[in-house]
Amino acid sequence: MDQPQVGGGFQMQLAGGGEDALFKNTTTNHYVNQRETMGKIFLIKDELQKIDWKLESDSKYIGDYLCFKASYTKRIEVSKSFSSSGSTVKEDDEEKAPEFKERTITAWYTPQIPVSHGPHIYQGLPGLILEVNDGKLTILCSKIVLNPEDKVTIEEPTKGKEVNQATYNAIMEKKTKEMLERYAPRKGGNKGEGIEIRIGG
Repeated sequence: MDQPQVGGGFQMQLAGGGEDALFKNTTTNHYVNQRETMGKIFLIKDELQKIDWKLESDSKYIGDYLCFKASYTKRIEVSKSFSSSGSTVKEDDEEKAPEFKERTITAWYTPQIPVSHGPHIYQGLPGLILEVNDGKLTILCSKIVLNPEDKVTIEEPTKGKEVNQATYNAIMEKKTKEMLERYAPRKGGNKGEGIEIRIGG
């Protein structure tokens, strides 16, 4: 098995569909996330946040790599867009303080590749993260190429409206609220009023 050549820092670029790309640099401790949202390209620039991982004794193999488990718990705000019945929230509910719930993030990392990196914004473990589950979605590494013969150049995305993560989140929250209000039943209308979609008839 080839041993990775690890320098002082590590850069990673994850490409998605369209204009989406995520660039991380652990040397400068920052990331740039280029995202195409609602027909507009955003360039989200911010610092990588320190994650308070809890190292656990559980282990398993992912491919040829021995991996160890790590986890941490984060608080996330519960969306108030819809009630449990599927209807929009009442106006009185908007004045209430936001509700939070805890979600456990689980990662599997391998010390055999001693770089403190992983998918999305996950990092900070004593080895490369090969699998991570955020409570809803699991990301699993399917291929690793160590010491490639051809030089790999990773470039930081530069196209898009530059914002930080908090600003981008606020923009998305506002756009989501506008969409919900646009398609919500009108006051005084029937409870069943909404959008009707018919396929094939």
